[in-house]
Amino acid sequence: MYLLLTRVFFFCTVSFLTLWLGYEADRSDFPSLILAYGAFFVAYLAILHLVRKGLFSFWELWAVGIVLRTLLLFSTPNLSDDVYRFLWDGRLAAQGIHPFAYTPAQVMEGGKVLVGITPELFSKLNSPHYYTVYPPVCQGAFWVAAKVFPESIAGGVFVLKVFLWAADLLVLWVLRRLHPNGQAATAYALNPLVVVEGVGNAHFEAAMLAFLLLGLWLGQSFHLRISERKRWALAALCWALAVAVKLLPLLFLPILWRELRGHLRWLFFSCFTSLCAFFFLPLWDWAVLQNLFNSLQLYFRQFAFNASLYYMFEGVLNAFALKEVLRARLAGPLLGILIFGGVWFIALYRKGVFSALGFADRMVLAAGLYLFLVTTVHPWYVLVPFTLSLASKRTPPWRFPTVWTAAVFLSYTHYANGGLQEKYGWILVEYLGVYGAIAWDLFCLHKSSLAGR
Repeated sequence: MYLLLTRVFFFCTVSFLTLWLGYEADRSDFPSLILAYGAFFVAYLAILHLVRKGLFSFWELWAVGIVLRTLLLFSTPNLSDDVYRFLWDGRLAAQGIHPFAYTPAQVMEGGKVLVGITPELFSKLNSPHYYTVYPPVCQGAFWVAAKVFPESIAGGVFVLKVFLWAADLLVLWVLRRLHPNGQAATAYALNPLVVVEGVGNAHFEAAMLAFLLLGLWLGQSFHLRISERKRWALAALCWALAVAVKLLPLLFLPILWRELRGHLRWLFFSCFTSLCAFFFLPLWDWAVLQNLFNSLQLYFRQFAFNASLYYMFEGVLNAFALKEVLRARLAGPLLGILIFGGVWFIALYRKGVFSALGFADRMVLAAGLYLFLVTTVHPWYVLVPFTLSLASKRTPPWRFPTVWTAAVFLSYTHYANGGLQEKYGWILVEYLGVYGAIAWDLFCLHKSSLAGR
């Protein structure tokens, strides 16, 4: 009886909190938002603790995770307005207009009557004067949503969420294959950030991670009844699809280059490059590419949100009384150089604490380094290092990505009381927790390397 009541209590608690965060939460009401999310995270940690004691089965918790995502299929994203740009791009493409060719403002100024392209939808866009930056697989999903529901916002959002719901199930399946004990899949299934920002707010990181992890699993799955050459060709297809969802997996290519050897390296990269060229074929137009790169450049140079080292670097430049334009021109390239050099260091260095790191471990560090150095870290960006950490076989497991999935919600103070003002005190609290966790991870890694000598 006690066991049954415990299960019912936790299921009702996480279901209620999921429904509130998905349907009722307002990002301008920070106290209520952080209280509900904090309660969800405490319940999450309690469930992970109880499952280790055998009070829950993995299958039960995976089912709960699927139910939580299903509950959010009918909600309209309330913590992010990116979904409206998704619908905008899809409706343009569905009517034969290249979504990369015009900014939303240019479309509205053109005065052409288009199905679903309304002043109401335009008013919900967060960057109406910028070209879109979403790669081809995303655009394909947007197009399908527009074809199924040409004018309904709720209907279009539902289609996108079904796609992400299926992607989340694929992530769970792959994690189950990578870790047969089921703990990694459970940690992903019930993590509040995954539930709220994935299906809940319709961010496509889940789709990218599904393809990325599938490619990672294919590369490791020696029990498959296909040749090694075919496995890596299929892995190249998955990686190319991941890049066609989000460009971020390009960050991990130096690590993959170092991991592969001989003919497999050339097989993978030739297949990967060819497939990427095919998927990005709709963008092979100089004007379109220029629009894409201009938007990416403006995004990294003019926007700053929940950054860590970038804010410190900007403070140093401010001390020298540099003008804002000059700061932007200095900060972007210098941080880019640090990211590029840092990822190659992670890929190539094989001594000391780095000697025992596996492929997934190096990807975790590369993703963490990238987010520490970029100018913008939205909460859903943290899904990348967190999910990759679950794919790792390291013992003890990485802690800083899980800590970050809890602490990153403090960045929603930016929207408190309807304003758009960074609260640096809260950002400091967030990163003190994250940097403390990664320091502990590196200390444990150092102890493991000493014990292995």
